[in-house]
Amino acid sequence: MRRAIVLVFDRLSAGFLGPYGNTWAETPRFNRLAAESAVFEFALSDSPDLQPTYGAFWSGWHACSRRQPAEGLPHRLAAAGVPATLITDSSEIAHHPLGGGFQECVLLPPRPCEHAAKDVNRTQLAGLMLDALQWLERASGDYLLWLHARALNGPWDAPLELRHQFVEEEDPLPPDFVTPPVRRMTEDEDPDRLLGIHQAYAGQIGLIDQCLGAFLDACAALPGWEETLLLVTSPRGYPLGEHGRLGPVDDCIFGETLHVPCLIRYPHQWHAMTRNLQIVQPSDLQATLAQWFEVADETYPHWGVSLADLLERRVHSDRAVAVSASCHALRTEDWFLHAQGDRVALYAKPDDRWEANEVAVRCQDLIPELQQVIRDFQQAAAVGDRRRLAPLPEISTATGR
Repeated sequence: MRRAIVLVFDRLSAGFLGPYGNTWAETPRFNRLAAESAVFEFALSDSPDLQPTYGAFWSGWHACSRRQPAEGLPHRLAAAGVPATLITDSSEIAHHPLGGGFQECVLLPPRPCEHAAKDVNRTQLAGLMLDALQWLERASGDYLLWLHARALNGPWDAPLELRHQFVEEEDPLPPDFVTPPVRRMTEDEDPDRLLGIHQAYAGQIGLIDQCLGAFLDACAALPGWEETLLLVTSPRGYPLGEHGRLGPVDDCIFGETLHVPCLIRYPHQWHAMTRNLQIVQPSDLQATLAQWFEVADETYPHWGVSLADLLERRVHSDRAVAVSASCHALRTEDWFLHAQGDRVALYAKPDDRWEANEVAVRCQDLIPELQQVIRDFQQAAAVGDRRRLAPLPEISTATGR
């Protein structure tokens, strides 16, 4: 029997979760899941836009590829007799071109939301995950359940006490807004106001954590749970003041948008408590699930690599490229390069986790080499052939690191 559940929480930034080092916002249910799972430290999105990112999730092609297939993973599962179901509160995901292969698509229209919920069970996320649990209670045989929640891209409707838990003595109470902030920061930004936005975001993280815990507890009582693969991730993060942005005001692609969680719980806790430092991207989920359901076809071109193969060290992934309408970025083990037109920024990794110390002016000789890595990546991804990737140049020693 082959079963898999994929939970996708939009705009969930890895940096706010305990398994990724956060100690301010407690996430005990994510911590528990991480103890049972393999955690990929450096999962990065392809794009800040859902359409190309989901194209990568379901096709196995990178978002920068020009050869997106007409059919994706759900179609291949259907051909193999494995029913796939999509449950979401996002019409954009429900109507994605590659979503037509799902045997069942459940779209929960979002409700108007003007105020925070009185308790967790009345939040939109709790309602969505309850629908998923009810579906699982009826399910039998092989299946893929894919749940996409707007989560932090929808109303921030967590009960206000989840925000208030972060208030320290002499702090003002956090704001009670439910519409996520989307604006550029001002030069005289009020630090108390910015703190309140962080507290509100952390409150939503607490909501996701509680809903995840309730979901896992209920799943543990279902037949076949120990044989079920579970994957938890996000398509993109949420800027909270880094690089002068609150929310998705434009298509810039720094780490706060690109760095997302990726936790995979295999049956019988295979590779539990493993922290993998290789760089992974959305197309790797398609390869992982195709391998899990035994529908992988070497004659079918794709870009992604299976997370299981990364865990078993059968392959190595040491770079990621992200693209948007006006920007592109490269992440390697040692560098993060962001380019927008003629403006290029460079940050040393992994030390500069939040890309706060720009070093391009001191490393001008590295810029052309890294830009060539991006061009080579895009050319190889365009045809889905990783064999065209040359080894990274020996650039880490250029700064004596």
